[in-house]
Amino acid sequence: MDVAMCSRPGCRRYADRTVTVDYAAQLLVVGPLQPASRRGAIEGSYDLCDPHADRASGPSGWQVVRHEPDRAR
Repeated sequence: MDVAMCSRPGCRRYADRTVTVDYAAQLLVVGPLQPASRRGAIEGSYDLCDPHADRASGPSGWQVVRHEPDRAR
């Protein structure tokens, strides 16, 4: 079984979502957890637990896009 852990230092929760950072476009995208075969395929992507993904934000002026089709908000 392949289980992803949260990328935040010191966090011991399981990862629930993947956050991808595009520095050139000043864009942060929060989306569903990427399958194990795709993890690391996108430069600047990090697996995070729900609490850390919910707080994910970029520097002032960055756009944050949240793509979470199976989460009711």
